[in-house]
Parts: sequence; C-alpha cells; structure tokens
Amino acid sequence: MGRSRRAAVAGRLGLAVLALALAVPTAVVTDLRNQVTEIDVDDLVDAPSNADGQADEPGDPNAGEPLNILIIGSDSRQGEGNHVDDETSVLADTHIVAHVAADRSRAELVSVPRDTMVEIPDCRTTSGDVIPARFGMFNSAFAYAWQAGQDHESAVACDINLVQHLTGLTLDGFVLVEMGGFVDMVDALGGIDICIPEPIDAPKAQLTLDAGQQVLDGTDALGYARARVGVGDGTDPERIERQQHLMSAFVDDVLSHNVLFDAPELYGMAQAALRSLSVSPSLNSLPDLAGLGFAMQGLRSEDVTFVTTPTEPYPLDTNRLQWTDETDEIWQRLRADEPLAGEAEDEAATDYSPEDPTGDSSDEEPEAEETAGEETTPEETPADDGFGDSAKDLNTAC
Repeated sequence: MGRSRRAAVAGRLGLAVLALALAVPTAVVTDLRNQVTEIDVDDLVDAPSNADGQADEPGDPNAGEPLNILIIGSDSRQGEGNHVDDETSVLADTHIVAHVAADRSRAELVSVPRDTMVEIPDCRTTSGDVIPARFGMFNSAFAYAWQAGQDHESAVACDINLVQHLTGLTLDGFVLVEMGGFVDMVDALGGIDICIPEPIDAPKAQLTLDAGQQVLDGTDALGYARARVGVGDGTDPERIERQQHLMSAFVDDVLSHNVLFDAPELYGMAQAALRSLSVSPSLNSLPDLAGLGFAMQGLRSEDVTFVTTPTEPYPLDTNRLQWTDETDEIWQRLRADEPLAGEAEDEAATDYSPEDPTGDSSDEEPEAEETAGEETTPEETPADDGFGDSAKDLNTAC
C-alpha cells in the first residue's frame, strides 16, 4: 500500500473513531474496546519502505511546536527492580522541566532542587481528598499527594499542577522514572561512559567508585544519581550537578552511537523506554517517540543545555532554598521558546506571576515546613552566564 493511501486510510479511520467517541457514551466505548481482541505483531513485521527501498522515517506528531515535558525521578521501593533498601517512603527528589525547541534544534533541561520553598496550589487526589494550598518544599507536593491518594496518578497530577502554576508553562507530557526503570534504560544503552573526578564511597546509595574514566552500568549509574550523604557537601544542588554530569554523558553516548540516525536502534531505545518508564498518554507511542527522535537528528551535545534554577538560602530556614529573580527569566525564555544559553532574544517577553493560592496578600513570610532527613546547608546557586552548561561542556574526559 502506498504511503499516501496509507495516510488516507489512517485519516478515515481516525474520523470514524472520533465519530464513535462523540456518538456514544464513554462507558459504551470502553465496553466495546474491552471486547476487541488485540494481537500485536509489530516485532514480526518489517518496517515499511519507500520507493527507494529505504524504511520510511517516522513522523513528528508535534512538528513546529515546542514541547515541555516534566521528568520526575521517584525513589519508590515498590515494583520490580525498585527494592534497593528497606525504606518505605515514596518521594520524588528529582524534577526536571525538559524543553524541546519548536524547530527541534535544541533542548534545555531545567532541574529544580527539592528543598526549594514555593507556593503549592490545591491538589486533587484519586481518593477524593483535596490537599489545601500551602507554602512548602517543592518535593512535598508529590509526597503529600501520594499519601492521600496512594497512587502515582495523584502524585504526578499534583506535580504537574505545581509546575504549571509556578512557571506559566503548559506541560505536554510527563515521564516518571523509578529506580528499576532507570537501570533498564542505562543497560539498554550498554552503560554510560563517564569521567568520575574523585573517588566516591557512598554506602547509603550503595556506591563505591574509583576516580577516572569508566563505564557505569545501570546499577552504578543509579547510585551516582542518588548519592548525596557523604559525597561533597551533601546538598541537593551538588547532587543535581552530578545528575547533570551523568545525563550529559548519557546524551553524548546516545549521539555518539548514532541512535537518532539508526531507525532499528532508535526503535529499540524507544521500546526500552516505554517498558521501563511510566509516561503520559501523549508520550505512550512508539512511532511518536521515534518520530521525535528523527526530527532531532541534527542535535549535537552542545545543543543540549542543563540548568539548575538559581537559588539562595531561604531566610527563615537556611537548610532550605528559595528562587532568585533570575529563575523568572528562565521560565520567561522557555515560554517564548528562546534559548537559555546567551542573551535573551526578546527583552519584552511576557511576565508571569502565579497567584497566591492561599489568597493571602500579606508580605509576611510563612514559616518553613518541617521535613525529615539529614539537615544540610545549601549554598547559593547563581545562574551561569546565559544560564546553564551544554552536555558537551559537562561531559569532559578525564
């Protein structure tokens, strides 16, 4: 079947499905869908070829539009591959807002330290409970929602509401990475080639590494991403620096292996991702993920920028952080789809200020939220010139 004919058939099928969805109640659609027997033969069917005998490149479903994706790193011990110790808490200490430019020429990954004090909006959970708006640590939104709903749906939804409220961005999807999934992703790539600048002995993260250039398997890479206590100054911003170092090496390995240029390897990585991660419906498509990858074929390691939101100690509790005014510029640039590296292209970008979800307009600072765990004093983390470092700059050989 020719490509244009396949597209026409797909279009008619899409219209038919849409008409069905509009014509009958959702419950009926669900019931009918459950009666359909699904047979998946994708692994046995060859990729379609064009007139030249070459495999058709998958299409980018969001071509011409910027993408904002929330990446959440959870340390839940539930599920296969996640039981690394006897902890029972379900927390999310890693939050990254990933921005992919509309022309697919660059990507920016903005990390938010977990200890940042922010205004958290109301949060609905699957249990029916609504967590009232409050002022607290950034990562408490996920933790409180999990406690109330006892599921990922509640926790992730509250994180999405929080990020959209604070940044003014519209999130196009999310990726929830749990410990076992992270290990699988790294192992699917064959490990990460990285320079470890100094020896690391972090028993709590079950990690011991010598200094020097080496390839980390999934388990060691997870330990490197998790390590905080006993490594460096023990603060979350410094752990984020190591995570960015690890992610830059991962990006470099993906690009150096030509994953984005090789259709079978690209599909293989996408399959590994879908097996290992929990994602939003907007990202739960192998062809769509592959299409996005093909659209980013020209990406180089210097086109991927890692940034940490600029912070300073929170005055009422120096073990906590607060954003500086420079953080507003980061969100402003992302909303305008402007690069974070270099000077702003449009000084007149629209300002955004989240409303106080508590309705309290007083100037009095609320008290810092009490949290469990080791107390460390974070250093002020100013933004670098032009915000952030590229994957190429972060991933230097020993």
